Formats: sequence, C-alpha cells, structure tokens
Amino acid sequence: MEGRIRYIVVGIVWVATLTAVLAWFLAGQQLRLAIAAGPGNSESFRLATAIAAVFNRSNPNIIVDVFETGGSRENVRLLESGHVDFATIQADTPVNENVSAVASLYHDAYQLIVNDSAAIRDFSDLAGHRVAIAPAGSGQNQSFWFLAGHYGVTEASLVALPMAEEAADFAMTMGQVDAVFRVRAPGNPFIRDLVEDHDMHFVPIRQAEALSLRQPTIVPGIIPVGSYRGSPPLPDSDLPTAVLERILVARTGLDDQTVYSMMRTLFEHHSELVAQDNLAGFIRAIKDDGQISIPLHPGARRYYEREKPGFWQQNTRLMASLLYVVAILTSAGFAMRSRFMRRRKVRVSDYNMQLMAIAEEARDCVSSEALYKLRDRLVQMLQHIVRDLDKDRVSQEEFEHFSFTWQAVDTVVRDRLSMTLAPATADASRAPGNSS
Repeated sequence: MEGRIRYIVVGIVWVATLTAVLAWFLAGQQLRLAIAAGPGNSESFRLATAIAAVFNRSNPNIIVDVFETGGSRENVRLLESGHVDFATIQADTPVNENVSAVASLYHDAYQLIVNDSAAIRDFSDLAGHRVAIAPAGSGQNQSFWFLAGHYGVTEASLVALPMAEEAADFAMTMGQVDAVFRVRAPGNPFIRDLVEDHDMHFVPIRQAEALSLRQPTIVPGIIPVGSYRGSPPLPDSDLPTAVLERILVARTGLDDQTVYSMMRTLFEHHSELVAQDNLAGFIRAIKDDGQISIPLHPGARRYYEREKPGFWQQNTRLMASLLYVVAILTSAGFAMRSRFMRRRKVRVSDYNMQLMAIAEEARDCVSSEALYKLRDRLVQMLQHIVRDLDKDRVSQEEFEHFSFTWQAVDTVVRDRLSMTLAPATADASRAPGNSS
C-alpha cells in the first residue's frame, strides 16, 4: 500500500513539473509580426516605426518589425500573400477579401510642386512638360494617372519620369524636370526641404468634388497657408486640393486578439505615440458610414464596439414598458384567478349547504313520497357537480369532499326511507288475507 502511494506522489510531482516547464516555454515564445510601411522617408514609415516601438513596449510577448517597401501597391501584395501582417496604404488602393481595415492614420494630400520658371498654373498645364512621378506600381503613381485622366492629360502629351523621391528632388532643383507630384501629408518635411530655398510654388488641385464621384475615398481638402514656409508664406493662401486617408490594414486571417492589442496601442497609448511622431495625433477610428469601403477586421470591430451599449441598455425603455405591461397582465391574471377561486368556493359551499338542508329535511320527514323527492334532488345535485367538474368549475379535491358529504346525506335519506316503509310492511303482513 505504501509503495502505491509513493508512485502516485511521484507521478503527481512529474505532471506538475512538466506542466510548469511547458507553461514557461510557451510564455517565453515571442510572436513576430511585420508591418509593410512604404518608403523609408515617408510619413507612413515614420509613423509605423513609432507604432511598433510603443506596441513592443506594451506587449512583451509580441515583436513588431517595420519593413521599407515601394508603396501601397507593394504593401497590398505582401499582405495578400501573407508575407506581412499589417500594412499602411492609401485608402484608394485596390484590395481583395484577404485585407481588412484597422484604423485611419492621417490624411494625405495631392501636391503638385512646380518650378517658377515653368508656365504651369493648373494640372492641365502639365501637357508638354517633364514631370517626376512615383515609381510604377505605387499608390502615388496610380493617383497621378487618375488625376491625369480626369484633366484629359494623356501619357503621350507629357514626359512622365518615374523615379525615387531623392532622385526627383535632385532633378527638380537642377531644373531637369518642371514639376514633381506627391501624395503626402501637408507639411511633409522632405517637401519642405525641397521648396524652402528654391523658386517653386504649389499648383491647386481643383474639382475635388468631381473626383470623389469617380473615387469615393477622395474628399476636398486644403494645404494650409504657410505649411512649408512662414515668411513669405508658402503656399501664400489656403490651397485647394484633394485628400484621402492613409489607413492601417491587416490580414483578414490575423488573430482577432492580436489586432485588438494593436488597437489598444493606437488609442490607449496616444500620448506615447504623439511624443514619437506628431502625425499620431490624427489617428482615428474607421466608421462604417465613412468613405472607406474596406471591411473592418473583426478584432478592430470588437475594440470599437467595446463600450457600445448592449441589447438591454439600448432597449431599456422598451424593456421597462414590457415589464410594466407584464406586471399589469400578471396582476390581472391573479385577480381573475382569485375571483374564479372565490366563485368556485362559493359554488361548492352552496352545494354543501344544499346537502345540509336535505339532511335536515330527511331527519324530520315521515313521508316516503317526500323522501323519494329528496333522493331525486341528491341525484340532480350529483349530476350538476359532475358537469362542473368536467368544465373545471370545481377541482378534483373539492369534488371528493363533496362526494363524501353527498354519500353521508344519501345514507341518511335511505335510512329514513327504510324506517318510513317498515311500519307499512308490518301492517300488510298482519292483514286477514295474509294469515297462513
């Protein structure tokens, strides 16, 4: 017996030890996530780096790495193929069902910067000029040709030179191109470095409302006066343009809790993010009624709806009204039942009173004819109460009590009837004709 107990104790110790080791091993495993963030000198890359730093500090078991890419189109391809988990993209970038929206990061603005020496005052004036645009396959490249199509500027009517931003800035300052097109947040530091000490100006992007008819993610906006230079101000007035959101997206199949943790970083560590990058101040929730057509990731939706009133809270007044109605109906039901019970009790009591009256009459009765009538009344009463029992006007228990009393009264009537008939039988036997 002692040997068996020893084996049991040793087994328990081994199981506990293995469980502890497994828990320690699993706790020590770190999940690695990747964000495709665009070019290294872009606002999206800088903001994604800040998000990753804050996320890694608040989630020790998860490490987020930020990767430099060619732009929104490449980010989507990496996300759809499962090579990354999150990505920053322009809201007008085409995606498939493998991509879900998480949050809005900030607004990008269409910005056309031209050399003062070029006679360009409107986007349509680009025809016949050399323009530095983003590399093919990027969201900025797509936006440029979208604008060109709206203004009737064809690829054959200008010299479009796809190149990296550094190369485009150099070509612009050297006069090798007449204009540069960017989709960047107003006040972009690289654009500021380009225009600050050079004779350049911004061209307005008009007809944003018309553009939004073709691309709902685009809305009218402005580049505020003095965004790039205070004195003299550049631009020298609020410059109309078209803007669209830069959004954070995730793989649709990414774990809901992981996305929920990312949402907590974005919205519950706001001050830490802003301390690293002031663009974090523009991070906001994506609303279902917004211009973004990309469906929300379930983890993001769960975070947005965490404080949403539940069904009972949303329908408090309705529930209160229903409870009030139920209370009234219940009270009415109890009242009707009480009335019904009183009526039934009165009915049974009336039957019992009739039985007592028959019993009294039977004790005082000396006529067999009258006693037969009392028996008929008893039979009629029994028939009535049986019908009441069938119609649930009296209960089974009440019927049984009545039956007991009825039998007692019936016995009294029968006894009195026997006593009444007995003398008549005796007289008939003593008659002369009956002697033997």
